[in-house]
Amino acid sequence: MDNRLLVFLATAREGHITGAARLLNLSVSAASHQIAQLELEFSTPLFVRGNRGMRLTPAGETLFAYANQIEALWQTAYREVRQTAEGEQWVHVAASHTVTEFFVPEPLGQFRRTHPAVHIHLTMANSTEVISQVETGRVDFGIAEGRVGHRNLKVTNLWQDQLGLIVASHHPLATRTAVTVKDLESVDLILREEGSGTRSILDQALAHHGLGVSNLRVTAELSSIRAILDLVRNNIGCSVMSWMIARNMPDITFLPIEDLQLTRRIHLIRRPTNEGRSAMEHLIDQLVRAAREFNLSPRQDLDPINE
Repeated sequence: MDNRLLVFLATAREGHITGAARLLNLSVSAASHQIAQLELEFSTPLFVRGNRGMRLTPAGETLFAYANQIEALWQTAYREVRQTAEGEQWVHVAASHTVTEFFVPEPLGQFRRTHPAVHIHLTMANSTEVISQVETGRVDFGIAEGRVGHRNLKVTNLWQDQLGLIVASHHPLATRTAVTVKDLESVDLILREEGSGTRSILDQALAHHGLGVSNLRVTAELSSIRAILDLVRNNIGCSVMSWMIARNMPDITFLPIEDLQLTRRIHLIRRPTNEGRSAMEHLIDQLVRAAREFNLSPRQDLDPINE
């Protein structure tokens, strides 16, 4: 890629030239020179300089959108040329934590049985990072939770996930068919860490009731889903988790929280230009077929899959 574009992208993302220079192992003066040369070529300022850093001008915003696409195409081209030269087929995928642990293993296994020559590289990250990896071309496609509003991405709705309270099968609440916010306030809770998709959905739902996590009896906040499940299973506390996590666990009971809106869409996201590779298309088809099984679940209330 053009070094000037690399400096431009780093500066836009970091918000100041010093951070971009450090990231690219350049001197500040060298990075500033690259930005100046780019502005000279376009005959317009790309950044507004201020005491708190640098922000993009309207022209800079336009270039930023295209530069992201150029970077993504270059990353894809670089990866695929090397893999073709080595005689191998690879598909690079990123998925959120919950999706990676509780959805993708089975369809990926089915795909490998029918396409043994294709290698799959899977990255687990939070949904924001999954979107970023798709945008920058580090992966061919991703599966993320929540709202995806980026105009440069093609989005396929896979299924609607429901969150609820999970308790040990011998917990007093396990005999119920649903719980309320009042019940949530009366139990020990083990929650996902702040910043996770699951936690964000819970925070938003509580806010509609004028509540926050501080109003609950939270005994732990963990990033490990497996650790939370083990603690719930041993009746150390309850948690708010996805239905798909608890669906095949006989020692854990899932309870909808009636007065909280705890649903989110699971999306498959890709760049519109990243189409036509047969191995990738076959894997996407496999994942969409697996997602349809979630759509048929009695706990899911979905619109038909659409793109």
